Amino acid sequence: MGRVTAVVCAAFDPAGDAAIYVVRERVRLAGISLPDRPPHRPHFSLAAARVERGDELDRLVEVAAAVATRHSPIPLILNEVGRFGRSGVLWLGPDRCPALADLQRDSVESIAATGWPAAFGERTEPAQWIAHCTLATRVPKPELREVQQAVRAGYEPVAATVDALAVILVGGSGDIAHFALEWRH
Repeated sequence: MGRVTAVVCAAFDPAGDAAIYVVRERVRLAGISLPDRPPHRPHFSLAAARVERGDELDRLVEVAAAVATRHSPIPLILNEVGRFGRSGVLWLGPDRCPALADLQRDSVESIAATGWPAAFGERTEPAQWIAHCTLATRVPKPELREVQQAVRAGYEPVAATVDALAVILVGGSGDIAHFALEWRH
């Protein structure tokens, strides 16, 4: 069957997706070659595990569905244009958001409770996790700061709502599952 890396992601509402794609165009205009559309929707990666296709992947999808029932939609503002210099990543991120941190922690702990080890190591540990929506990867180091400044120039913070959990596969395309956040107070 084969092992895959399945990622539980915080997915945005359609207006948030559209606004993020507009910012992505600014990256392209700054000279970075990007595909017209990335293989996956804009998202925050919350947790990931290496699982076998079939029953294990189905169980991981069930875990994501259960997590979604415990959380309400999360409105936020993507006001930071950040970068991870070592990996050449340019990203958008919000200020610290307790509800988003709770969603991420629940995702990590729920996957860990199944016995699957974290696929992304310490980067998804709740104390080290940085909420970020990737705009571009592998930007050459000499250009990364310039591209970041070009995107920041005139940047209008993006209002978005995390309204669902999506499950994606590394190397895949699109969601394999999508669950609305639906907890009612």
